Amino acid sequence: MNISRWVKIVGEAGGYALSRAITARRPRILMYHRFSRLPKNGYVSAEEFEWQVRYIARHLNPVTVSQIASSLYGSHELPRNSVAITVDDGYQDFYSIAWPILKKYGVPATFYVTTGFVSGDLWLWPDQLRYLLMNAPQSEATFDLGLFHIQTPLSADDFESEFWRVNQILLMADDAQKLQCLASMARTWQVELPKRPPEAFKPVTWDQLKEMQAEGLEVGGHTVTHPSLARVSSEQARNEILGCGKMLEKTLGNVTRSFCYPNGTPDDFVGEQVQFVKDAGFSCAVVAFADDGEHRQRYAMRRHASSSDQFQFLKAVSGIELLGMKFRGRHLETRYE
Repeated sequence: MNISRWVKIVGEAGGYALSRAITARRPRILMYHRFSRLPKNGYVSAEEFEWQVRYIARHLNPVTVSQIASSLYGSHELPRNSVAITVDDGYQDFYSIAWPILKKYGVPATFYVTTGFVSGDLWLWPDQLRYLLMNAPQSEATFDLGLFHIQTPLSADDFESEFWRVNQILLMADDAQKLQCLASMARTWQVELPKRPPEAFKPVTWDQLKEMQAEGLEVGGHTVTHPSLARVSSEQARNEILGCGKMLEKTLGNVTRSFCYPNGTPDDFVGEQVQFVKDAGFSCAVVAFADDGEHRQRYAMRRHASSSDQFQFLKAVSGIELLGMKFRGRHLETRYE
């Protein structure tokens, strides 16, 4: 029997409750991205998300990320078994699908928005990549696009694997090089990228953010254009972070907010950027990975992935995943220690 199967059996037999008791003073932060009405690959469906939110409302104490930071680094006291739900990027499906469910159960959340995306100045580069691949030539050919080669046509069976292959290559490229590569794809394939993102990739509006913030949502920062901050100049990183903070304050007021590094792996930010996050007025910052470091770094607080996988959700929210990381001594070194 593999370890995951064993953990699942023990969890269902009372292990989840026991783990919550052991980790009751260790707040967890969950990470989400996209939501859908019906089950869809890469998304959390409305039914799945409602089950998870209902579980949190019944068994844990939901808070915002800034409330966790205020407790760990200030005087605010958190209840036992506190958990924060975070959602990245700023997509419309948070407003239309996730937020009504969160309101129904009285569960707060932290929503990290890319301000240029919300303002309509751009659409996110992974969505541009997906759109380009969806409109790739149907002829048999091999295209040299600088950072990678692509063979067309792309079959339906191979589409997702090819998307993620190219996505990972672009993640490791300098931001300018990445954008040039996407522009080259569009020119080579004669695909016109719409100025505004298509319906599937739409952002929320500022009015919707104002509405949700008034109802208890923490709207956090996620840069202006969503680059990996380790792959831009120090000046651009500063502009991305401070520009994001200024836009949030201008449109939504001067309230406590946290920050989220785009992509958020240990390779996606560096220590010198912490001062920019502080200068922008953010209360703390989160990353997109979890390890035994938990929240010892105020500007690199760890998050656990959540998804439509019920087992992964239960491991993360109950603290079993955290206990496993501590047992194995799993620690990811960052360039901010």
